[in-house]
Amino acid sequence: MPPDWMNEPPPEHIPGRSRRLIVLVCVALAIGLAAAAAVVLTSRGGGASAATSAGHCTPLRGAPPLNLQLPRPARGQGTAAVEQAATRELPASDPRVAVAHAIARYASNGPEGTLAALGRLDQSQPVVALYEGLTQLWAGNCTAAVKTLRRVRSEDLYGYYGTIADNTLHTPQQRPDYPIYIPPEGTPHGTVAQMRALVRRHPRDAGAWLGLAVAEQGAWLASHRAPDRLAAQAAARRALQVDPTGVSPRVAAAVLTYDKDKPAATFGQLGPLIQQASDPTEIRFHVGLLLYWLNDDTDAAAQWRQVVDASPNSIYGRTAAALMTRIS
Repeated sequence: MPPDWMNEPPPEHIPGRSRRLIVLVCVALAIGLAAAAAVVLTSRGGGASAATSAGHCTPLRGAPPLNLQLPRPARGQGTAAVEQAATRELPASDPRVAVAHAIARYASNGPEGTLAALGRLDQSQPVVALYEGLTQLWAGNCTAAVKTLRRVRSEDLYGYYGTIADNTLHTPQQRPDYPIYIPPEGTPHGTVAQMRALVRRHPRDAGAWLGLAVAEQGAWLASHRAPDRLAAQAAARRALQVDPTGVSPRVAAAVLTYDKDKPAATFGQLGPLIQQASDPTEIRFHVGLLLYWLNDDTDAAAQWRQVVDASPNSIYGRTAAALMTRIS
């Protein structure tokens, strides 16, 4: 019997072909943002990989890249443009303005002067602690940097600055941000509000919860607000509770709870599913995406080729083919 939502009008009508294009654009955007973030982290003469090492490491050239969450994007790139945007868009008392001024003066004040300026700010603000950690890293003090960045990640998990901290701790071993979950065709889709309304009407429908998880994931990609990603995880877990043996809920829950410190845990959940599922297309596609996030393009492409060979016309086959063109 088809689930109840299949007998209702879709929450938001998006023709199949257009929706497939939206999925491809979202995947490309997420991967493109990850690549852009990696460039920012490594463009200052060394990158952030030293953050994974203990003790003192080689100081990095230039200044820590300035990246602030602002009401509107900066007009241009670079520290000066971001500082100007912060000054223009935010109240003078906002800690982001003071952080921008401190990083903009890094060249003249040096790491000690920059840390002194940051130390006079509200230490409970993730943006302040993040730039203390980045300044420590650029100064070559990896022990302090790792400690500070881990604290930021913990206190602002999935938030804008906590995500930058997590990215820094794992660059270049892993791509920035987190792998995304792509649902199979036929999954309900719409805005977060529409999907929340749908699960209220059909709380025992796993597909509806998957649709909500994807909508919340999209909100997180747009905002990097911690509540959005946590809500996506909660919706995926709810789908799994409703359908504990279903492939899609198991894949969604595994991918959306990916932990950069423990990538093997996610592979450990998905690997056995490939052998168990009668159609492993969805699983194999996401295993490839996880491998891509671990900078293993060769093995990612190997998984995606199998997806294309087995199911070329599915959303996974088409998306895998499109993604392979980005790494070829």
